[in-house]
Amino acid sequence: MSTLKERNAERLRKSIAGEKADGHAVFNYYTYPFFHAVTKVPLNEYFHNPKVMFDAQLEALEQLDGCGNFAPDAGAVAECSALGGKVRFDEHGYISVAPAEIEELDDVLAIKPGDPYGNNYMRIALEQLEYMVGHCPAGYKVNPHAIMGPFTVGAQLRGISDFCADTIADPDLVWAILDLVIETQVNFIKAQEKILGAPLHHILVCDDLSAFLSEPAYQEFILPAYDKLFKEFPNTQRWLHNDSTARHVAPDIPKGGMVAWQYHPSISPQDALALTGNKVSLLGGLNPVELAGLTEEQTIEKCNQVIDSFGGNNRCVLAAGGSINQVPLANLRAMFRVADERKI
Repeated sequence: MSTLKERNAERLRKSIAGEKADGHAVFNYYTYPFFHAVTKVPLNEYFHNPKVMFDAQLEALEQLDGCGNFAPDAGAVAECSALGGKVRFDEHGYISVAPAEIEELDDVLAIKPGDPYGNNYMRIALEQLEYMVGHCPAGYKVNPHAIMGPFTVGAQLRGISDFCADTIADPDLVWAILDLVIETQVNFIKAQEKILGAPLHHILVCDDLSAFLSEPAYQEFILPAYDKLFKEFPNTQRWLHNDSTARHVAPDIPKGGMVAWQYHPSISPQDALALTGNKVSLLGGLNPVELAGLTEEQTIEKCNQVIDSFGGNNRCVLAAGGSINQVPLANLRAMFRVADERKI
């Protein structure tokens, strides 16, 4: 008899393939603040000791009936750290990156593409990945490290306001930065393929900042950047995490080759279906801030309401758009249980 983990994974696979399933899947994007909240792992050790990261992820996943997989987790800094961004930590130990000193085109041309084996967090992520592959227990898989969207990396390097303004005032500078980022990310993905095998099943692209652009600018910069990035990985699925207010660019998300989209909780599932033309699997429907404050019984009621709103379309996947860091484990377990019990 199949396990909850196996049933959920098969439903997610069918959803993304556009195949009919017997029920809805659940998707959670687990990252370091969640593992820290569950295990109280010291984040400095989590980021820099692969065994500590692996053990923390295993401890948390086992409390969720194994519903999830391992993944290296260097936060959002892997690519930027190799391109001149200075990694920093706040008082909670959360990791981020300060902009590089980029003012004009010559500054960009002086930067070499990031080396995934250099002294940066891409190399650290690869070390984490190798450890996870070597120690992964039966029944689990190891996913590749997520990548930031090329525009999001560029905005981190240049500064968000300046980079958005550059799309109007200096498109050549924007493309110089994007091309540099894309070459770095191609190198990073290929390095992960050497560990996991090629092709990678999927890559999760985290690109919240792309939604800061207008729809014409999204079409001018974001869609071509995705095409350039994935040109060398035609058999790898593209999953998008963009839970910014991206309603205005939602119709373009399928055009970017995305097969799944984790969207903002302000967008209803039916609106998301209409906006994307039922062409991608939609991961959402729950607000993580609301979910964090509910009891287990209230969570069950809310999940049933959201599943009702799916209208039997299993392209809709139950998920919380945004961070689940403070959501009680009982509520996350309830999500999986409700979805498993509800049949289409």
